[in-house]
Amino acid sequence: MATGLPRVRLVVDGVHAPERSSARVVVWDGDRIVWVGTHADDAPPVDRTLRLPGAWITPGFVDAHVHGTATGLKLDGIDLSDARAAEEVVARVHAFADGRPDDPIIGSGWDDHAWPVPRPPSAVDLAAAAPRRRVLLDRVDGHSCVVDPDTLGEVADTDDGVERDAEGQPTGWLREDAAARARARIWQALSSSRLRRARSAAASHAASLGITSLHEMGNPALSTLDDAAAWAAGDWPVEAVVWWADIDPSVALAHGLRPGGDLFLDGAIGSRTAAVAAGYRDGPALGGLFFTDADVVEFFVRCTRARVGGGVHAIGDQAIEQAVSAVECAARTSGVAAVRACRHRIEHVELPHADHAARMAALGVVASMQPAFDALWGGPHGLYARRFGESAALVSNPFRTFADAGCRLAFGSDSTVTPMAPWDGVLAASAHRGGLGIDRADALVAATVGGRHVAHQDDAGSVQAGRRADLSVWDRDPMAADLTAPPGCVMTVVRGVITYRSSTDS
Repeated sequence: MATGLPRVRLVVDGVHAPERSSARVVVWDGDRIVWVGTHADDAPPVDRTLRLPGAWITPGFVDAHVHGTATGLKLDGIDLSDARAAEEVVARVHAFADGRPDDPIIGSGWDDHAWPVPRPPSAVDLAAAAPRRRVLLDRVDGHSCVVDPDTLGEVADTDDGVERDAEGQPTGWLREDAAARARARIWQALSSSRLRRARSAAASHAASLGITSLHEMGNPALSTLDDAAAWAAGDWPVEAVVWWADIDPSVALAHGLRPGGDLFLDGAIGSRTAAVAAGYRDGPALGGLFFTDADVVEFFVRCTRARVGGGVHAIGDQAIEQAVSAVECAARTSGVAAVRACRHRIEHVELPHADHAARMAALGVVASMQPAFDALWGGPHGLYARRFGESAALVSNPFRTFADAGCRLAFGSDSTVTPMAPWDGVLAASAHRGGLGIDRADALVAATVGGRHVAHQDDAGSVQAGRRADLSVWDRDPMAADLTAPPGCVMTVVRGVITYRSSTDS
């Protein structure tokens, strides 16, 4: 194989993969695994041997839902995920503005649901903290934000998604369409060099976590088509599988991208914009379905006819029903076999009906889920319980329900909503707060093979001869019964290239 890459033998303490649990040695040549076995002396001749005692190999992790540039901007901006009050957010903006002349100021991750006063700072507060600066602070779910007065003035010409005070004045808190318009203004102010740095930072960070592939979820409410194209064309230390969220699949296909992905059929639970039939216990619903049933049916019919998988974001039960029904309509139009061959996907599926999992499984629809959502907001006292009540919260994000129905699972982070942290996701999926978890081995498959399946990458996701050399290497046995914390990444291999190696391995 004339790749210019050495034939490498990697010797560790063990391999965790469905097809081989006793292996300790992996040999790859170019971008392909050529031998897997137990004894290094039995391996074919190699150019280079790496011995990592104490390390363990898994198939390369896939983060099946990432907003990459936003992730890079967060790494270079203000992380508000641990802020405990609006006043703390304002203080962080002020400190950041003092030390960073770059405009605009971008922060993300604030989550008001557990604050003593569950309201974000106002545009006036941000102006005092960072005078004459553009500021965008995204809520953790990415479906609402707060902005500075100038940006607010440019987008607050309607009542659609604009929070107003008792006197009718806009406060600076924007949801859905209004938030999307504000982000578009902020993105126009970002330099091309800053955007390039953000993409590189996110990709390098992913590689350092054992992620070999990420699904970049381009969406006009969150980024730009140019940004999605840059991810598709770039040379990264991880593979980027790029989706573009337009209800017209031809837009993505014309740019060499995959159609849909994070195409919003509804909003988010935290911003009370998810489409939920029973409504919200703690306030009014502030959103609903974003497209008509006919629009969504046409989307899946066109994707199926083009023989490509389409994806949609559906969190509330109404949106999930709209998505599942639309795929069923596509099956009646094009046939079940044609639909199953596409491997359509539904993102999040947090609040499904009892029959949704079986209906999705029957049509080969993948449930693309984020286990960290349950870890952060599930259980009897979390955000889901506040919004919908304890009984509904305990059956949200039901990983076992989907697995038992035979529905394929693909796990991701939805970064920046939750951090890229693949083992945290695996552990969260096995410790569902309502008792609907899956065992760690099945969660590992969802976090490694699941994303490969939905992307039609059947030559990757396994540690066996003939498959792509996409590997993650860990500092201890990640499947040990006494594991108390996620293992650390020692090495990441993407298509036979070592794209990350920790400074502590020998």
